[in-house]
This record gives sequence, C-alpha cells and structure tokens, in this order.
Amino acid sequence: MKPTGSVNVEIIATGDELLYGRILDTNSHWIAQRVAELGAKLRRVTMIGDEPEVIAAALHDALKRDAHFILFTGGLGPSEDDLTVESIGAALGRRTVIDSTGARKIREVYERRGVTEEAAFRRGERMARVLEGSEPLQNPVGFAVGMCVEEAGKRICTFPGVPSEMKGMFDAHVASMIQSRATSVFEARTYNVTMVWKDFFTVYNRMQADYPDVYIKNAATPPVEGEDRNKPHTIKVDLVLEGGTHEEAEEKMDALVGDYLRRIEAVGGGTMDLIHHS
Repeated sequence: MKPTGSVNVEIIATGDELLYGRILDTNSHWIAQRVAELGAKLRRVTMIGDEPEVIAAALHDALKRDAHFILFTGGLGPSEDDLTVESIGAALGRRTVIDSTGARKIREVYERRGVTEEAAFRRGERMARVLEGSEPLQNPVGFAVGMCVEEAGKRICTFPGVPSEMKGMFDAHVASMIQSRATSVFEARTYNVTMVWKDFFTVYNRMQADYPDVYIKNAATPPVEGEDRNKPHTIKVDLVLEGGTHEEAEEKMDALVGDYLRRIEAVGGGTMDLIHHS
C-alpha cells in the first residue's frame, strides 16, 4: 500500500495547444509536487482540448470519483475559444457572470496603458468570467480571474494556463484550502545508491516487501552483464512516505534510510547520497 494522503486532487488540463504538442503541461507537474507538500495526493490528470462538451463531460466524470478538489488549468483568457468557465457552468447548470473586482482591475490597467475602446474592454472582461454563486479568485500576477465552486461535496477551482499566474493564484488561494483539510503530510527524498550491482536488487526488493506503505522506486537502469555485475554502480532511488506531522514524517524517513543503509552494509557496503528532499 503506497502513501495515500488525506486529500485527493484531480487536474483537468485544457487547451488544444497541449493536445497538439505545442507546449508542455508543466502546470500539472508543479501542482503534483505542490499538493504533495500540503499532504494531498494527485489522483489523476486529464488532458483535453477546448471543446465545451468535452470539458463538461470531463467534469461530470471527475465528480463521480473520489477527488476532494478538481483543479482546471487553462481556458480563462479573452479569446473566443477560452470556454472553461462556460463549460463548467453548462455541466453544473450555473450562469456565467462577470466578477466586478476583476473587471475593474482590467479596465484600470487598460486605461493606464492608453486603451480606451469599449470593444477592447469587453474583450478584456472575458478574463473576469466566473459562475454565479462561486468564490472568485483574484489573480496576483495577471488579469484572468479564477473561481472555486462547491458541487456534490467537492471543490472545483479554475486557474489560467500561464504557469506564473497559475502558481501565484494556487498559493494565494487554494493551497490553504487543501492544507486545512489535510490530516497527514508527505516526506519525499531521492538518493543516489552506490553499491555492487548484483546485490542492489536483493536489498531493494526486500525493502519494498518490508515497507509496503512506502513508495520505493528505482530509476530505470540499463541491464548489467558479466563482470560488471560485481562492480559498484550508482542507481537513483525515490522514497516517499506519509506521517501525521512533518516531524513524524521526517523521523520515519530517517529510520527508513537508516535501515536501508544497514542492509546495504550487510551485503558488502555502499553509500546513499541525498540528491533531493521535499
């Protein structure tokens, strides 16, 4: 049994540019790391295009699963194909409205920049769309307003696709929501394990069997044959475990690493060098 977390999160990443391979979905990778730091677990990432019916269907499917938070990225811009808010509204039977605070900010910035055409304002106001009854999430970095809305005991939140804006809004608004519900935290470390190759998997497989509630995973390595199996090699190993508090999780991790090292010493020795800690 791997670490489960006390809060489940799903991501629905929207954007034709993702499906055509024009950009990488770095947002989901960042969110996965961030929610783990907060004691939550990312359960699923769904990548879809900008079609309203596909967005609505993806939300309907997510609402049937066990996520506490469903996070949308993308589709909050001023373009005609930025339809995430309307699509969520169609799925939930809610009307789209303009957030007055976000719209005022957009108008003020446009005016300072010398933009005075009403058509430009109307286009810009599309970035202030939210659903009626939702909680608007103001953008500390850019223009696009996000939102959180409750449905079936789950919280649906939207973020712009621009990574800097998504990160700023997540930390300003949603991180505290997730953390307040979490009753456990994750401790993650990555080590370079250096030891004789032929002994590595004996120890590694035994660790996995003896610690079923810990994520223990080695990086993919090419096969080693012949005399090279009797020589030391370095293999990256990820360790992730769960604790009630940060202090408890760190103590459990220290004990785990200590046991791993003792087992390595028992088969001839080696080292574990920490290369990443979160």
